[in-house]
Amino acid sequence: MREPILNSWRRCQDAGLQPGTFKARLLDDLDLDSLLIRAAQPVLDRLQTAISDTPSGVFLSDASGVLTRRIVGDSSLLTAADALGILPGFSYAESDIGTNAVGSTLLERRTYQVSGEEHLWEDFQRFAAVGTPVRNPLSGRVEGVVCIASLGERMNAQMTAVAQQSARLVEQSLLDLSADRERALFRRFLDSARESGIGSGVTASMPPGLCLRDRIAMEDAAVKLVAQGREAAIELALSDGRTATVVAQLVRGAAGLTGIAVQAWLS
Repeated sequence: MREPILNSWRRCQDAGLQPGTFKARLLDDLDLDSLLIRAAQPVLDRLQTAISDTPSGVFLSDASGVLTRRIVGDSSLLTAADALGILPGFSYAESDIGTNAVGSTLLERRTYQVSGEEHLWEDFQRFAAVGTPVRNPLSGRVEGVVCIASLGERMNAQMTAVAQQSARLVEQSLLDLSADRERALFRRFLDSARESGIGSGVTASMPPGLCLRDRIAMEDAAVKLVAQGREAAIELALSDGRTATVVAQLVRGAAGLTGIAVQAWLS
């Protein structure tokens, strides 16, 4: 069994979930006009044409795993999705229905594939799916997941590439919809990094090769530093023996605007 799947099955076991039949939980407080939905809608509209007449679907969830949008290709997937409650308003958090490409992506915080019998829910085992987290480019928070699924037990590289590209397009749209003051501070931070000679190392993604525990620890450290609202640093001992230094710095823009940017170095 692949390590990401094994990690998920262990989490499910710890939560008391067992392989079998589940029922997705319906929530009645879905925000149909969230910033994420508005940012994703143009991307989903383009994907609707791309998957037309195919046994594939694209699903958007919020940060808690609740589906907010779906588009499906042909009638075979529509029938299957309706029967299982793969509809906006239903929760696909891992704690609700076990290993799946929405809820498990949120916990792993990276592109996550689930195929066939890797699903804990037996009815899901005829699907292959891949999810990619959507991060807010300004805050770094995971805002939701773009998931692509198809009828079939195998994943293909094209589905993964489309999911990742779609998530990046939604992130760009989130940036475009952000307030002018936030975009100005973000540009100022990037300009300052380039001026100081470290611009080539500025990225919104995690360094490669980090295990899940280390990535989550670094993200949590960044969130903590931003919440403090001042310049500070945290050193973390990573599981591979390296040390991560997570640094928060003030970013000042025009008209007295001030923000917090966080960078990390590995040594």
